[in-house]
Amino acid sequence: LYQVKEVITAVDSKVNEHEKKRRLKDIYSRTDSKSIMRMKSGQMFAREDLLRGRRLLYDGPLQLKNSQGKLKDVTAMLLSDIVVFLQEKDQKFVFASLDQRSTVLSLQKLIVREVANEEKGLFLITAGMEKPEMVEVHTATKEERNTWMQIIQEAMQSM
Repeated sequence: LYQVKEVITAVDSKVNEHEKKRRLKDIYSRTDSKSIMRMKSGQMFAREDLLRGRRLLYDGPLQLKNSQGKLKDVTAMLLSDIVVFLQEKDQKFVFASLDQRSTVLSLQKLIVREVANEEKGLFLITAGMEKPEMVEVHTATKEERNTWMQIIQEAMQSM
């Protein structure tokens, strides 16, 4: 019985891994080939970089809050070393625009915090040598926010 459970767990894990690879390829194929984003480090991030040695860990719909307080619907992807926010434009994905800030965030030196007065909100703060930047993200539910926070922190620890 123990070995059967082990096999089932291993099969589930492989199926999950395969589904995430397929999902990443689906998103990649729907991403505009001309879409490009400058990361905070100054490095350019293009569509091809989505697949370059990266694994999809988690994805889903989120909302980004801009400096005017408006929420923008985006698709967020947590890859093995970055968080990427995409928005839909003409049935294609493009890197989301947010007040002249990068929407491709490295997990290195990323700080994840709850928004104090908003149970569905979280801050993603990119710490570093230069001035830190903060992105406010909102989820549909408190549970979803907690899931995102947990998975991002696990991904940061496994880097």
